[in-house]
Amino acid sequence: MKLLFMVAPTVGEEIRAALHAALQDLSLGCEIYAVTPGVSIPEVVSARLHEGFDGVVAVGGDGTVSSVAHALTDTHVPLGIVPAGTGNLVARELGIPLDTRAAVALAVGPHALRAIDAMLINGLTYLLNAGVGINAEVIDRTSRLGKSLFGRTAYVGTAVWKVLQAKPQRLTISIDGEEACTYDATDVLISNCGMLARVLHPNCPDVRADDGQVDVCIICMKVAIEYPWYYFIRSLFPRHVNRIIHELPASRSVTIHCEPPIVVQADGDIIGTTPVTINVRPKALSVIVPSAPGAEEVCI
Repeated sequence: MKLLFMVAPTVGEEIRAALHAALQDLSLGCEIYAVTPGVSIPEVVSARLHEGFDGVVAVGGDGTVSSVAHALTDTHVPLGIVPAGTGNLVARELGIPLDTRAAVALAVGPHALRAIDAMLINGLTYLLNAGVGINAEVIDRTSRLGKSLFGRTAYVGTAVWKVLQAKPQRLTISIDGEEACTYDATDVLISNCGMLARVLHPNCPDVRADDGQVDVCIICMKVAIEYPWYYFIRSLFPRHVNRIIHELPASRSVTIHCEPPIVVQADGDIIGTTPVTINVRPKALSVIVPSAPGAEEVCI
């Protein structure tokens, strides 16, 4: 058993201590690598894969998970996760324990391996979602201090304010290389995992991390008061909602243009501005997850 634990700089001392204690209790020959600010996690992981690690465990938030995943896509080396961030949405999506000791026990003990899809954007890998419009603006305007003090609730106030301010923007969107369509949209979310998608757009289709596609949700609200139509009374007035919500699958790529350029987020971080292309990578990554009842367990 040989695992490399990549610990993000943002991980607090309490979780670091729990990680060390858990590995010490299990008497394992695992290595803990404390990432320092400015160090490229994908470069470190890629450079060390030849050392025969049975898996690489990301200790941190969703950004750290995506960074480790980038080095492991299209390899036979599985990704483990010890959640230590604000949202921990990848871990929640895959049923990975949020408790540090329990997550370590899962990584080093019996578990299952699940092949999931990934998104490649601007040369980097992301697992959760990408988007422009309100979802990106909320992330852009929510401070790191606010997230540290209030966790996920820090986004709520910003989200309400952005919804009230929302104005449609002319977006040109092409899916799977087909002819582009133009939308006057307030929000576009491209989802690979379903948990956050269901929070932001509770009436969206079933979004799964292992179905070989991403789900594109384009919201074309004219005024803020239209949001309740989508969130609360879609079943009563489907014709109205269907005019302002467009839900489309993409199995290869999604390209978004906007003039002037607007910010783009992926997995909760601002990654640049439009134009942007999201490339779908089906079954690109193997992840350590809890075994389902009756399923065959793996112990690497």
